[in-house]
Amino acid sequence: MSSIQVISTIIVLLAGLVCYAFISQTLRIKKEQRERLMAMLKRRNNTFKFMLNGFPKGFLPKELTLLVQRSLIETCEQLTKLDSSNPTYQQDLQVVSGQMTETQRQSGPQPQKRLDNQQQVKEVKMCLEELYRFIHNQQQKNLLPKNQADAFSAQIKQLVLQITVDSYVLRGVAAQQSEKYKLAYHYYDLAIKLLVREGKAGANDERIAELKALLPPLAVKMAEEEGTTPLSEQEMAEQTEMDNEWDKFGEKEDFWKKKHAYD
Repeated sequence: MSSIQVISTIIVLLAGLVCYAFISQTLRIKKEQRERLMAMLKRRNNTFKFMLNGFPKGFLPKELTLLVQRSLIETCEQLTKLDSSNPTYQQDLQVVSGQMTETQRQSGPQPQKRLDNQQQVKEVKMCLEELYRFIHNQQQKNLLPKNQADAFSAQIKQLVLQITVDSYVLRGVAAQQSEKYKLAYHYYDLAIKLLVREGKAGANDERIAELKALLPPLAVKMAEEEGTTPLSEQEMAEQTEMDNEWDKFGEKEDFWKKKHAYD
């Protein structure tokens, strides 16, 4: 074999190796990108399912329910395309599509859904924070018009007001059942003041009147107790925490900047 043939063979082999390395690297990058996309979509899918399952039936307004359902459907569609061998995503898609059809049939405002235990309050608050964060994220990416995002955010703020009041009332009921009338009075009064200060004009008149009716009997009980037992340290800490509950929602400036499933 002549030197020219040897050199030609070496060049061909090197070219083949370079092409193989390039193709191999390209395939590896595409595989990694697909895996990252799948992981992100799975997290997003779990987040939206968490929201839908975390809210009691009828708690969210129709518009917000449709927003979550539509977002979950889009995520399931993407997962189905990327992993058609997994029947779970197609099943989820069918279930949520049926739920969305049912939601679209609703007409008129739904009666306000009150929460009946503190664990439910905690879970719903977490879901509302996730939903608020998602809306903010969509607006930042220009995927949601500002006026629509503002309307959704206003609805969420009213829901946070509602669950904060529910939490105060639940604590008031618990205190009253434990014959801690001063503490019960404090929680009911907190709920009334919050509704008056933050609620829409006229929207909560019935609830305010209902809560105000609870105060006179408690005032009588308090007057009957000549030596009211002072609050324990735990009760004082709990009271301070509840006093600040409303201000905690989204108080940190970087709260909405953290990376999440829909980023």
